[in-house]
Amino acid sequence: MNNENMQPAESANKQGFKINFHIVIIVAILLIAGISVYRLVRWNQGTTIEESDVDPSQFDVEALDMIIPMDASRLEGREDDGVTTILCLGNNPFTDDRSSESLANMIGRKTNAVVYDCAFPDSSVACKYAVYNPEYTKDHFNFYYVVESFRNNDLTAINSIASYEPDPRYQEAVDVMKTVDMDKVDIILVMYDSTDYLIGTPADNPDNPYDVTSYTGGIRTTLKNIESTWPHIRVIVMSHTYAQYLDEEGNVHNGTTKDLGNGSLNHYLVKEAEAVMDCGVSFVDNYYGTINEDNYKEYMRDHLHMNEVGREKVADRIADIINNRLGVVSSN
Repeated sequence: MNNENMQPAESANKQGFKINFHIVIIVAILLIAGISVYRLVRWNQGTTIEESDVDPSQFDVEALDMIIPMDASRLEGREDDGVTTILCLGNNPFTDDRSSESLANMIGRKTNAVVYDCAFPDSSVACKYAVYNPEYTKDHFNFYYVVESFRNNDLTAINSIASYEPDPRYQEAVDVMKTVDMDKVDIILVMYDSTDYLIGTPADNPDNPYDVTSYTGGIRTTLKNIESTWPHIRVIVMSHTYAQYLDEEGNVHNGTTKDLGNGSLNHYLVKEAEAVMDCGVSFVDNYYGTINEDNYKEYMRDHLHMNEVGREKVADRIADIINNRLGVVSSN
């Protein structure tokens, strides 16, 4: 009788155990799923560099540098005068300071070269108009037209326009242009800051890669013109550095992520590198390789302009390339 009385109790206990086991399994599954979702959300949010103990320098981004040697055939018949002569074209990186501590003068000292600074403040790579518009004379100070003035050996127009500019740096640059002998120039250094990005220049024109009103079109057209006119001259394009966008309310925005309608600043970098490489010209990436998002506070005096230490950092980088990495190869 005892066995008969115990059987229902044992059966109830077994049924209770089965129910509890199923609940445990369900709870475990829900717990694992919850932890997984929490970790995924936290991973997507990330951790800011300021809150992290990780040294950001360990996350190096490879610079997009491409240094191309000179083809010996382009130097045939040219006599080396023993003096390295450099022509600097661009905008604010060169024009912010024209003293002995200017970028051009720093490069000259570090390379033992004669340097001509023919950059114009706040000018851009691209032109505002595809065909010159006399109502917008400042196009004459942009990359394409400055090179055209040299190619045509005619500084009349740019000199006249500069004379009306209240900023004396325009006339100073033209006066330097008057002294340049392009037959003696060995290297043209091109460096524009983020002006094209900030004023909304289209990064490119997919229907016309040589459209001078686009950023890459201005680059391609002008570099091709330089190469066809002065094949003996090496050209080195130095990219803009990291910069920020300053809005009308005085708020600054990260150029790496801020899209002003034609892509973020690093989009312009990639497009610039592609255009320069299409032309077979040397490219130096300052955006990742010199003054970047991690170190810009040390090397820039505001959202856009370099300080003296920043100019020296850029000068050191390009001087090392000029002094140690430029070669000549034979295509035969």
